[in-house]
Amino acid sequence: MNTTSPAAAERAETQEERRPAGPQYEIRPLSTDADRAAAAALVDDRARQLAARGITLPHRHLAAYRNARAEAIGLFEAGADGEEMLLGCLMLHRQPEQHPRIEDENEPGLGLSLLYTAPGLGEQYGWLITLWASHYAARTGATWVCAEAPSPASGDASDPLLDYLSSLGWLVTGTRINRDGDRVARLRLNAQERKGLSGLITCPIPFDAARPAHGNAGLR
Repeated sequence: MNTTSPAAAERAETQEERRPAGPQYEIRPLSTDADRAAAAALVDDRARQLAARGITLPHRHLAAYRNARAEAIGLFEAGADGEEMLLGCLMLHRQPEQHPRIEDENEPGLGLSLLYTAPGLGEQYGWLITLWASHYAARTGATWVCAEAPSPASGDASDPLLDYLSSLGWLVTGTRINRDGDRVARLRLNAQERKGLSGLITCPIPFDAARPAHGNAGLR
């Protein structure tokens, strides 16, 4: 027996029709002034949230997203109304800085920095970016991805952020003092191709930085 009312069925059909076809997410270069302004606004929102917790975000983090020469990347979600929302942003480094005491440090790697997600949207977008980074690195011929995250003071037994990143597959390989004078944890993620990811995330970023992207190719 079908207990669904005609009105409810009509609403469901309307929602289905408005749902965007294809992957729900896209990771693409922030190549326009509007994209870079949106990323700067996202970082500014995150900076205000952190300031309320007594954490000051270096001004250069905000300025970096206004630099047209930087390889800035954004994670977007397609809305049912055809609009899109910027969920996160990061800087991509195809020749990341090498750190001592990392095994096979001479193997090719990919670097991420200044990674921020929009406040109040949950933790799933860090997971999406991690999946993409691992897959994208493998497709470029890299064997690992490196990044950094704030590190707790020496002697602290646990840190929620590092615990979360570890649950996503990131490995803490050490700590250092960065250019801003802050203690950070060095992170490493193994590159791995992930079949079927193109059904979730579209990515027009070329695997070779010297080769322009053509069309809106998915992650293959």
